[in-house]
Amino acid sequence: MRTWRKLSKLAAAVTVAGGLAFTGMPSAVADEQPALGNAAPLTCGSGVFLDGLRALTITESGRDEVFLTSNGVKIWPASSAYVSMSQGQRVEVDKCVPNGAQLRLVEVDDLDPNDTIGGQTVNGDVTRDYEFCCGDGGRYRLGAVA
Repeated sequence: MRTWRKLSKLAAAVTVAGGLAFTGMPSAVADEQPALGNAAPLTCGSGVFLDGLRALTITESGRDEVFLTSNGVKIWPASSAYVSMSQGQRVEVDKCVPNGAQLRLVEVDDLDPNDTIGGQTVNGDVTRDYEFCCGDGGRYRLGAVA
C-alpha cells in the first residue's frame, strides 16, 4: 500500500514540475521577479529585445557616460540621463524596439556637443550582436534577441 502512495505522490510531483517547464514559473513566483525595464525578451512581439551593452573600448580615460536612442528618441537608460561605463563593463539594457529601428549610441560631453559613438539598424530576423564603433575611438557591443 505504501508503494502505491509513494508512486502517486511521485506522479503528482512530476506532473506539476512538467507543467512548470512549459509555463515558465507559477504566477506567485513570477510576480516576485523584478521588472525587466520595458519588456522581457519573449514579449517583444515582432520587435527585437535589446539585452546587454558591453564597453569594449571607451572614448575617455576612466569612464564613458552613454545613452541609447531609437529613431531619434532616447530609450535607455530610463531613470537617468546616462550610464557611466568603464572598459570591459557590461550593463543590462532590457528594452524592446521595432524591427528596422535606427539605434544610436551617444557619449555625453559636458563642454562639447554629445558625440555619436556609432549607429546600427536593427534586423529583427536574427539574434545577433550589434557593434557601435569608432566615434571618438569608442567601441561597444549590444546583444539583440529576435
